[in-house]
Amino acid sequence: MKDKTIPEIFFKREGRLNRLRYFKRNLVIALIMFVAMVVVALIFVDSEGNFPKIVNIIAFILGLATVVPSYCLMVRRLHDMDKDEVLANAYAVGCVGGYILKFILEYEFMPLDIVLMIVLLYVLFVPGTHGANRYGADPLS
Repeated sequence: MKDKTIPEIFFKREGRLNRLRYFKRNLVIALIMFVAMVVVALIFVDSEGNFPKIVNIIAFILGLATVVPSYCLMVRRLHDMDKDEVLANAYAVGCVGGYILKFILEYEFMPLDIVLMIVLLYVLFVPGTHGANRYGADPLS
């Protein structure tokens, strides 16, 4: 059964999601985040190219807003690999913790980012199980 509505596409945690759909849906989330940040930057940048603290606050809020749909997509992707959502739970906690630490400490990049990227690459590139599994029918069939 194909996802048809925005909640089904980005917020459903039941069923399976193949690699291509997982990639495309995460790409949509990233593009929305990028456009939102460009708009925020254009609104708040001063004449010298500096950003006030409000930009960091808005970036923090936007970052947190992406965690829920990313988590839901990862759960479905893990289900396609016949795995439970433990890794997605850890990923979501790492994302939220990373956003909080970056906001408080004003870091741009942290070693946690490398771990989160490895998890993302694992979930993106490991193929799902062929045929039905305990989470549903093969999304490619």
